[in-house]
Amino acid sequence: MKYKKLFDSIDQASTALLQAKEGQGNELLSQVFDELLTLSSTFNQETLHVLVQLIEIMHDAQQRRDYVYLVDILQYELPKHISLT
Repeated sequence: MKYKKLFDSIDQASTALLQAKEGQGNELLSQVFDELLTLSSTFNQETLHVLVQLIEIMHDAQQRRDYVYLVDILQYELPKHISLT
């Protein structure tokens, strides 16, 4: 399971953000990004293109503090595209 650590980080970040633990959530979100970077060499070009777009949307949601939208992306969009690789 090469994606287990990523999915664990996604779950932890999502939980913290939904519990309004902004600092902890942002630290865990950083771990998600680090794990995506580590795994990026395993993704095909199409997946990388989609992930870049999703990361930009996630960054915007984070800046606006729209954590519900950010968690939706983390929980539903990211795994959908990663599990296809």
